[in-house]
Amino acid sequence: MPIVLVSSRSFGQVSQVGTVILEEAGFEIHRVEAKDRPFDVAKLAEIVERVKPDALIAGAEPITRQVLSASPNLKVVQKHGVGVDNIDLDAATDLGIAVANAPGTNTEAVADLAIGLMLSLLRSVVDAAVSTRGGGWDRFIGHELGKLTVGVVGTGRIGRSVIERLSGFGTRVLAFDVYEDAAMAARMNVEYTSLEKLLRESDIVTLHIPLMDETRNLIAAEQLAWMKPSALLINIARGELVDEAALAKHLAAGKIAGAGVDVFTTEPPQSSPLLKLKNVIATPHIGAYTVEAMDCMAQRCAETICSIFAGQQPDNVLNPQVLQKGA
Repeated sequence: MPIVLVSSRSFGQVSQVGTVILEEAGFEIHRVEAKDRPFDVAKLAEIVERVKPDALIAGAEPITRQVLSASPNLKVVQKHGVGVDNIDLDAATDLGIAVANAPGTNTEAVADLAIGLMLSLLRSVVDAAVSTRGGGWDRFIGHELGKLTVGVVGTGRIGRSVIERLSGFGTRVLAFDVYEDAAMAARMNVEYTSLEKLLRESDIVTLHIPLMDETRNLIAAEQLAWMKPSALLINIARGELVDEAALAKHLAAGKIAGAGVDVFTTEPPQSSPLLKLKNVIATPHIGAYTVEAMDCMAQRCAETICSIFAGQQPDNVLNPQVLQKGA
């Protein structure tokens, strides 16, 4: 009976769909126990070596060469999510291990949160709620989303879904992406432009790009200085896209009006300077945390593992050459 080790904290917690699929297919499921959390790379490698899984369902934890090589049986690493910047894809390929993600499964959930953070910041929803609970009755003045310009950095699945939502507000949308979607731009009345122009003209900037070497600290001190003092920054993609210290300085000095962040350079972000600022709405990486997204993600993860073990080649495998060699 093949073994699936679940190191992802969320797989099987909100949704049982994936667990049922795997068990009905004859897989034996082992989970990293609560007593073993939090764990570092060495601890996870030790667990993998002990369990000797055939498949690993990973969350945000680092899946390094040390972890990948700890089980001689490991055939697939399935990300319970979309971004795979925490998985050493080159090492997995060297070791003949397939790496897959679950693209499109959390698109709507993440796009919803992006809009929610925009509206919460524009209308001071958090401050107003806290004030009212404390006995206050202050009238907080805000802005209408439809009268503003929003800059969308990254027009992949999530970026496009954010743009679709913004179209309902009548918002002017600027976009930046190395791969421009001309058809979408024409259909949604989106203007592609340079990153600098987007940052200078946008009232809200929202990030929806993957973390890669070339996007790390894409928004640093120089780029933050281009933004309007009244502008808002939304980051629900990856914390490392933004120079966190520089962002905190600009926010504290009033050079940027506010930020909504669901992701941090280090998670949990116990020492992040952003947590001390009143003009920041911080959430604990909950972009994908809806019942619907969790069901969809769990199903995609389980079905991908089953497909690979059945000798198939799912289109969400990121290093398909590994499976082709074994075909």
